[in-house]
Amino acid sequence: MTDFLFTNSMLMLERAMNFQWTKQTVINDNIVNAETPNYKVKYVTFEEALDDQIRSVLHNTDRRASAMRSVISGARPQVHVAQYESTRMDDNGVNITEQETEATRNALQMQYTMDAINSNLSLMRTLIRGQ
Repeated sequence: MTDFLFTNSMLMLERAMNFQWTKQTVINDNIVNAETPNYKVKYVTFEEALDDQIRSVLHNTDRRASAMRSVISGARPQVHVAQYESTRMDDNGVNITEQETEATRNALQMQYTMDAINSNLSLMRTLIRGQ
């Protein structure tokens, strides 16, 4: 029953929400440290690593279906530090306007992802009830 509930699309939505939560945490850290001298801005990536892993699985036709699930399950967001970016004289790399814009964009993406999860769960609930 668990495999039925956690299809590849639901698993991907879960990973997307995990990425967005991590991104929101990093953005909040950046904003909090906007006045900290020598603080280097952090950013999160997810799509690039996942895309590379998926492409490598697609080239191997022998085990596509089973490998795709493990690639999605193992996908993790990666936090990077922008070592050479600074926006101020005290070597701080945080641009508050940019971070606030990203926080707003990320919140909207989280809402969209949550709506997609709720839609999938509503569809499953309807199927289970037989209505």
